[in-house]
Amino acid sequence: MDDAVDATRRFLFPFSLVRWTKLGFLVLLMGGGGAASANASVSAVSDAGVISPGETGSVSTGADLGSAGIDPRSVTPGQLVETIDPGVLAVLAVGIVLLVAAFSVVSLSLRLVFYDALRTNEVRIRQPFRSRLRQSLGLFLFTAVLSAGAMAPLALAVLVASAANAPIGVGPIDSVAGSIGSLATGPVIVLGFVGAAFVAIAALALRFTYEFVVPTIVVEETGVLGGWRRFWRTLRTRWTEFVVYLVVHVIVSVGLSVVEGIAAVLAFALVGTVAGLVLLAVAAALGGLGALVGTTAGTAALAVVVIVAVASLIALVLPVRVVTSSYRIAYEVSTLGGIDGDLALLHRDLDPRVSESAESDAVDSPDP
Repeated sequence: MDDAVDATRRFLFPFSLVRWTKLGFLVLLMGGGGAASANASVSAVSDAGVISPGETGSVSTGADLGSAGIDPRSVTPGQLVETIDPGVLAVLAVGIVLLVAAFSVVSLSLRLVFYDALRTNEVRIRQPFRSRLRQSLGLFLFTAVLSAGAMAPLALAVLVASAANAPIGVGPIDSVAGSIGSLATGPVIVLGFVGAAFVAIAALALRFTYEFVVPTIVVEETGVLGGWRRFWRTLRTRWTEFVVYLVVHVIVSVGLSVVEGIAAVLAFALVGTVAGLVLLAVAAALGGLGALVGTTAGTAALAVVVIVAVASLIALVLPVRVVTSSYRIAYEVSTLGGIDGDLALLHRDLDPRVSESAESDAVDSPDP
């Protein structure tokens, strides 16, 4: 933990606006340690009707819905979905999945760029980003499979429980649900423990992938499978130290979360107060609070204040995130380098152990 403090201080200071701006960009967008998800909903209901592609490619209007026995003024989401061509829904779903996957790969590549910065003590973005794209793609696929594996027992349990109470009409699932439902309590409990153990192992593998395998693939210049093979040798022989790391990391994470939470509350209070005073002044000038949403000028002023407030909030919180994220990652790579010196990632100017070793050599070998 002390090594991580020294490494973070050397990495971030003396202060450089360009360096901190680049690090802020990386911290804002880089991914890792969590699963990405996206939800999308589309609603276009008006008194004139609902706009949606029909089966013939035409536009469905209120009259179309009326002829189908649907009142346009009381349309429900389920009725709206039924009026949309399934092909359009499929294309939309595929598009969303591809966008989420592309963003995930980009954010993971930016995470590798951050590790590159710790390795070289130079914060560059474009060249490391391009060179790490292939590794980030493999990392995305590997973690996606692990995440699916971690969620599979939970999803299966929910599906089986639902099918046991009310068959869903899918033969294999209904059959499995019936078989499990007919088991005695003991075997069901055993299956529950097995599923929980599987989820725990998959979650732990995800953590080690982001916290140790990622720096390993940067040091070894290999893919995620090669990184796991290399890291496994260290984990297998020094596993007790990683157990201690997991315990200490909880304390570190809680402390960093408290710091980030306090900073976010203070920033939100400051920005919210200033934004509220500005909106009150605008409302007074326009003739009342109702003018903020009832007039074009009020709506424009409200939009500008909201945009400026969000940007200000990010500008106030992001430097704190830069410090906490730098420390968290420095702690992880310092732990890995301390356990296995061949996997040390920190640049020699950032690694306190290297500096102490150099000073010790200088004292032991004075100039003649």
